Amino acid sequence: MEQAVDIDHELLRTYLSRINPLCSDYLRQRQSPLHVEVLQGSVADSAVELRNTDAVIALELIEHVYDDVLSKIPINIFGFMQPKIVIFSTPNSDFNIIFTRLKSLLSNGFRHHDHKFEWTREEFKNWCLGITEKYPNYMFSVLGVGEPPAGLESVGHVSQIALFVRKDMLGMPLMEPLTLKPLPVGESPYKILHAVDFPFYKDTRSLEEKIWVEVQSELHSCTLNEANYDDEKCAYKMSIALLLKRLEHMGATRNILDQLLAEHKKQIENDFVLIEEEENDSNNSESNIFAEEEDNSIKPVCETEEENWDT
Repeated sequence: MEQAVDIDHELLRTYLSRINPLCSDYLRQRQSPLHVEVLQGSVADSAVELRNTDAVIALELIEHVYDDVLSKIPINIFGFMQPKIVIFSTPNSDFNIIFTRLKSLLSNGFRHHDHKFEWTREEFKNWCLGITEKYPNYMFSVLGVGEPPAGLESVGHVSQIALFVRKDMLGMPLMEPLTLKPLPVGESPYKILHAVDFPFYKDTRSLEEKIWVEVQSELHSCTLNEANYDDEKCAYKMSIALLLKRLEHMGATRNILDQLLAEHKKQIENDFVLIEEEENDSNNSESNIFAEEEDNSIKPVCETEEENWDT
C-alpha cells in the first residue's frame, strides 16, 4: 500500500486524480496488488494508518514547517513508524548565491514564499546526526541533486538529500529492539480523501506450468538457429544445462526439468534435448496454416484448357 500525506486540503483535492491508474496500468497489469490512499493530515502526527510502513519519502517538505512541527517529525517517523528507509530532501542554501546572480531571492530571503528556513549543508548534516544519535538503529548518507555550474562546485547541489537506512536492512544488528509504540488517544488525525486499487494479474498457474511454457519457447528458439542442427541425428539439439541456466531465475531445477521433459515425451540423449523437424513443424502448425492461407490469397490458381494444335 502507498499513502500520500499532506496537510493542505485544497491542494490535495486539486491533484487527487494523479494517483489513479493510467491506461498503461490496465494494458500491462501489475503482478501484485497496489492500494493507494491520499490522507489529509500532518506528518508529525502518529496514527494506526502509518504502522507497518516500509519507506518514507519526504521531498522538499521539512522547510515548509515551523520548529514545533519539525521537532515532532523524527519522533513520528523514526520513533513510531520505524520504517526500513527514509528519504529527506531540502534546499541547499549554499547554492542560493547562484540564484542571486540571475534573480534576487524572495522578500523572506528564501526560494519560496512558504519556506520557514533553508539550511546550509552543515546545518542539514547536523540535523541528520541528531536523528541518528537519538535513534541509533539508523545510519544515513548525504547526497545531492542538481549539479552546480562548472567552477563553482564548492556551493554543492541545488537540493540536498539524506538517505536513512535501518541497520538490519544492511545486515547489521539493531542497537534497540523494534517495539510498537502506543497509539495516541482519540480519533485518527488523518482523513482519507481518496483511495484506489490498481489492476493486477494473478497468475494461478503452478510453477511447473509456468516453466513448461518457457521450455517450449526456448526449444522453439533453438530451432531458429541452424547452428543447433545435428545432421547425424536429423534434429536440433539444446543442452539441458543451458536450458536450466535460462530458466533458473523462475525457480526451475534439474529435477523439475527432467520431470517435465519426461512427461511431454521429449527425446533426451547425452544431456541434450533433441527436437526433430517434424516435431518443430507440429509446434508451429498454426503459423504454417496461416502462412499457407496467406500464400493462397496472393497466388491465384489459374486453370486453363489445353489448346489443341492437331488440326
